[in-house]
Amino acid sequence: MAEIKSNRQLWEIDFPVGGEWDAGCTHTAQPGRWTVRRDPDHFVIVFHAFDSGQDIQLETFDPTEEGEISAKATAIAARDVGRRSP
Repeated sequence: MAEIKSNRQLWEIDFPVGGEWDAGCTHTAQPGRWTVRRDPDHFVIVFHAFDSGQDIQLETFDPTEEGEISAKATAIAARDVGRRSP
């Protein structure tokens, strides 16, 4: 697996508030997409269910570079195991 990098490591700027990072999607029995969103106070992992259109907040992380990397790694792991609830 490739090393997960922060926005600062890639582009030399912080992850923007309101920005999103796509962790991927599945098209299984419960299809959906996992996303990391940057809110003013934290990073949040969101699962978007394609069938219902519902966004489910799975977990939050500190609004730091370390929090960003942890959120991305956790979102990928959630996608890989099909985690759809907090």
